Amino acid sequence: MRAEVITIGLTSPGVAATVPAAATGIADDLSELGLELGSISIVRAREREVEEALKHALKRSHLVIISGGRTAGSMLSGGAEREDLAKKILSRLLDKRLVLQGDLVKKIDAAYRARNIETPGAFEKMALIPQGARVLEDRQGMPAGFYMENAGRYILYLPGLSSGIREVMPGELAAVLLARNKLRRWERHRVVRTYGLDEAKVRESLKELSGKDVSFDLHPSPEGVDVRVHAGAETEDKAAALLNDTLLRLTTVLGDYCYGTDGEGMEEVVARLLTEKKLTVATAESCTGGLLAKRLTDVPGSSAYMERGVVTYSNQSKQELLSVPAKTISGQGAVSKETAQAMAEGIRWNAKTDLGVSVTGIAGPTGGTPAKPVGLVYIGLATPAGVTVKGYNFPGGRDAIRFATSQRALDLVRRYLLG
Repeated sequence: MRAEVITIGLTSPGVAATVPAAATGIADDLSELGLELGSISIVRAREREVEEALKHALKRSHLVIISGGRTAGSMLSGGAEREDLAKKILSRLLDKRLVLQGDLVKKIDAAYRARNIETPGAFEKMALIPQGARVLEDRQGMPAGFYMENAGRYILYLPGLSSGIREVMPGELAAVLLARNKLRRWERHRVVRTYGLDEAKVRESLKELSGKDVSFDLHPSPEGVDVRVHAGAETEDKAAALLNDTLLRLTTVLGDYCYGTDGEGMEEVVARLLTEKKLTVATAESCTGGLLAKRLTDVPGSSAYMERGVVTYSNQSKQELLSVPAKTISGQGAVSKETAQAMAEGIRWNAKTDLGVSVTGIAGPTGGTPAKPVGLVYIGLATPAGVTVKGYNFPGGRDAIRFATSQRALDLVRRYLLG
């Protein structure tokens, strides 16, 4: 069985970013019901375009998910004109009149009052639902769209797209879809995040793990290569067991190149490890301009492990704040293994922390030389056992180099914490 999503109108960058971000979660939820997500379409809030998109979708798909293109899931958020448009066209295409739901009028009015928001004029239009449709509610009991069936097709209207649809999909609709599809196969999914190997090497490592019931999708990004694991079986329990077994085999093959699961970031992993081990860290940055400290403190509770971070861009600041010897800078250069070592030692000594991390490099676009090109970076890690410094050459523009440096620095800390 096929499903598709139609999003009406884009009014902000936040909405535009929501659509692709939601696709994976929606596809996973649908696959568990035995449906394939055929497409996600974005159409302008123009009557002819919306009508054409809906006509085609209702002909070729068993489930059509319509989104009003909002960033929030509630009917109380902005974008009522797109919702009116969708309902108007649906009503005409399906020959179903719009019916005012009295209970929904009261619920919407109460919701506005509870938020201390003045109820907008003509808000009753929000309670006009196609004949035969059922109102959906979110976890807080707030209106969150509607669903209906017509001529064997199912229509799900959601004011906005999120990372999935199961939490708002009514149980009876899920049961109907399962029965209609005569599902004999359950699908389960999980993401394993890796760092330090390129896509080709990850793919090669997983070659022997693939099979009829197991497959992998690879998604490279500046954060590493994400491995999306798909496992299928004839029962839910067998699919879950196969997924868990595959995850174990995958992490065994890739070892400590695996750093997290699902949406977990490198900074969150490092934060968890520092907290578990009751260790503290301080940072001294040059070319990254404080990005490393920002990522470490983006995680709630960071005061438990993050003592301080300094940005020492100039040579003078490296000497004054980190006690880097002037002769080291003049002799080896600000971007050198020796300077990175002195910076890491200096920040750890001054902050009295367990770990000190330093970064110095050339982020570009200017400042490079044949001997020290743009992208050259040294990262130092000072620990009770001594100082380790590693040099890297990162490709890309300024922002890419700075992010790659922060990711690699966090990974060095992670690997140290793992022993």
